Amino acid sequence: MAFKKIRLSTISTETPEALYRDLRNRKIEGLLSHQADILREYHKLVSDEKNPVFDVALQLPTGSGKTLIGLLIGEWRRRKFNEKVVYLCPTIQLVNQVVEKSVNEYGIKANAFTGKQTEYSPSIKTEYRTVETLAVTTYSGLFNTNSFFQDANIIILDDAHAAENYVAKYWSILIERKKHDSLFKNIISVLRSVISESDYLKILKNSPEMSDLSWVEKIPVSDLYELIPELTELLDKYTSDQIKYPWSVLRDHLFACHIYLSFNAILIRPVIPPTKTHKPFSQAKQRLYMSATLGEGGEIERLFGIENIYRLTLPEGWDKQGIGRRLFFFPGSSLDKESSLNLVMKMIKSTPRSLFLVPDNPHADGIKEDIKKQTEYQIFQSQEIETSKQDFTSHNKAVAVVANRYDGIDLAGDECRLLIVKDLQRATNIQEKFLVTRLGAGVIFNDRIITRMVQAVGRCTRSATDYAAVVILGDELENLLLNPEKQKFFHPELQAEIKFGIDESKKVEEKDFLENLQTFLEHGEEWNQADEVIVDHRKSLEQAKLPAMEKLKQTVSNEVKYQYSIWHSNFEEAVANCQGVLSHLSGEDVRGYRAFWYYLAGSAAWMGAKNGITSMESKARDDFKRAAKVAPEVTWFSRLSRLSLENDVSSQDDTRLSKIIEGLEQRLIELGTVNDRKFEAEVKTILDNLNPPMTDWQHLIEQEHDEQSKKLIEQERDKQSKKFEDGHEKLGKLLGYDSGNSTTNSAPDPWWIAGDDLCIVFEDQSGANTKTTLGSVKVRQAASHPKWIRENKDIFLSQSADVIPVMMTPCTKIEPDAKPYTEDVCYWNIE
Repeated sequence: MAFKKIRLSTISTETPEALYRDLRNRKIEGLLSHQADILREYHKLVSDEKNPVFDVALQLPTGSGKTLIGLLIGEWRRRKFNEKVVYLCPTIQLVNQVVEKSVNEYGIKANAFTGKQTEYSPSIKTEYRTVETLAVTTYSGLFNTNSFFQDANIIILDDAHAAENYVAKYWSILIERKKHDSLFKNIISVLRSVISESDYLKILKNSPEMSDLSWVEKIPVSDLYELIPELTELLDKYTSDQIKYPWSVLRDHLFACHIYLSFNAILIRPVIPPTKTHKPFSQAKQRLYMSATLGEGGEIERLFGIENIYRLTLPEGWDKQGIGRRLFFFPGSSLDKESSLNLVMKMIKSTPRSLFLVPDNPHADGIKEDIKKQTEYQIFQSQEIETSKQDFTSHNKAVAVVANRYDGIDLAGDECRLLIVKDLQRATNIQEKFLVTRLGAGVIFNDRIITRMVQAVGRCTRSATDYAAVVILGDELENLLLNPEKQKFFHPELQAEIKFGIDESKKVEEKDFLENLQTFLEHGEEWNQADEVIVDHRKSLEQAKLPAMEKLKQTVSNEVKYQYSIWHSNFEEAVANCQGVLSHLSGEDVRGYRAFWYYLAGSAAWMGAKNGITSMESKARDDFKRAAKVAPEVTWFSRLSRLSLENDVSSQDDTRLSKIIEGLEQRLIELGTVNDRKFEAEVKTILDNLNPPMTDWQHLIEQEHDEQSKKLIEQERDKQSKKFEDGHEKLGKLLGYDSGNSTTNSAPDPWWIAGDDLCIVFEDQSGANTKTTLGSVKVRQAASHPKWIRENKDIFLSQSADVIPVMMTPCTKIEPDAKPYTEDVCYWNIE
């Protein structure tokens, strides 16, 4: 047989730029100036052999050519240093897209590695192993327990801002009620001893209320630590791939993880993914993070568990200019919700293809129903376009409805000209939700929320000349974008586009919105004049820094160090790193996050004490005490401050106030925090109901001789009494109590419950007046109410709960024969 001819490469590898000039199969003539600037800075950085940089990040707007920069750097290193290069993307669709561009447009050979590893073709595996080509795969292709890419020299991470859940998934066990019913119930059973009675009964409900679905809780690390043997035995038996593989990673480090609970799921994960414990990632010579938004507060470092990432300089001019053009529509500025949705349906019917982004699956289901009713368009779901968008883009009547995804879907040019975004998911996992809703530590995610917003509105503008209409729906999203104090945190180009959209959405009718959409889509001279207004306004705008970014930037190195210390059971070092974080977290703006790190410090110290470092016991209590002082709304912080090695089970402390604060927060969320309309309406209803006419009903009845008239008076009295009880019950709920009432004759009037150890139960006498004397019948009824409460199966209280009966009355005098029944009954005057 004849030997294959050996090819000798004569392509220049002096610099990435020189290499590009020698790539003769490319269709892109030359590099843009900003691409060349970044490549020169990168080359200068890596040429300094005395100061090697292992982690490098570059930021460029979507559509500005960062994919070419990443591929060119990878190809240069492959050729010059004979290094194996892996290029990571969030989705399979993007993997295929990058490979297609690399080969057909840039003249760089690259192979796609998607699907199961056993199905990778032998030829592309050989080409990677012999350093003949670049490998392009998903984040999951690298972050799994048996990655093919064990020895990558260079890892290029595209859309790095979008990788958090892909990366964290490797160190996370998500146990969903519907998918893993048996395991879910068994874990709740194991955790039963450390879950409050009210939370436990909440989880057991078959028909949850809206507040139950938004509930989230965390198991304290000190409680989890005692349950590790039992949890390990349980999870060892589970063979589902979704559980088995991440469990194999976490099994010996469960003490370094956290358990979060919600009605629908249980999440087990560390605070920060310890990526340097994953050899395919950590052994690389260099990692290059590419993103449209890197963030200013250490966001990328937290997402990837890296202490320090060197950022290349943003090219000149990009602080003002963006990519593509968007025309924003805010229907809610002129139309009600129903009319806004009808407008959107007409907009959808005026374009061949639309992308509809929603925060969660229930929203997606509702939108799909509306589209089915009002259009004949085919509906595509996220999983259908993540692998390939070809079916979607080949239809001329199509809508893609995507839930909780603001990245990984690129629709360029005529593929899609209409994007609808309905609200944003503030927290994408239970850990985020706990920090935001329970600790008020949303400041740590402000950068992330801005990033998600930027990514969401940029799904259909993928190049400098691309354009798309963006329709904004939902109170929360409108609150973010219509507020000038929040607009300033966006890029000047985006600020100008938003401001133009707001102005054009005021005091207009449906036909005006539709006419403006048509003018924009035609993209003729009339639109060009409008575009000049946006560009002119952009000149005067600057992008402001988010609050607390400098503080968070200073803490991130210690945060990451803490995660590795606790992962490797170095409790003393973990505590020291927590103190390093806390030294920068002063001020009200980071109050919730400060409480969280006091709690982590206390937890690390407590585990240290349990492992023989007894001097850390007092340190643990002190940190827990500080956490409780900073964030009293987390009910169990104060309990942890009384932990003792001699008696790990501390007495139940009075957490009633914290429970009420928690309930109050939930009620305010239900009433809406975008504006106070619902809140004021609720307050008005309560005040109206709690101010009954001071009528002497008994006197009126006694004076009336006609039986029919007496009945009418009694009915009016009962109606007014019911109205008062309704206001009384609503007041309790507004104040944060779990309030209720019963319609049965023997039942008490409203009751207010705090946690599972306090119930205030009322006997309302709103039908009396100040001249009436309180009689024994009413007082006896009030005194009997605790027994009724304790025997009621629908009311969940601990056996040792305090049940306090209260007589609610306008009376100021009591009959002598009623006094014997008053010993345990409290008095509250209606006024």
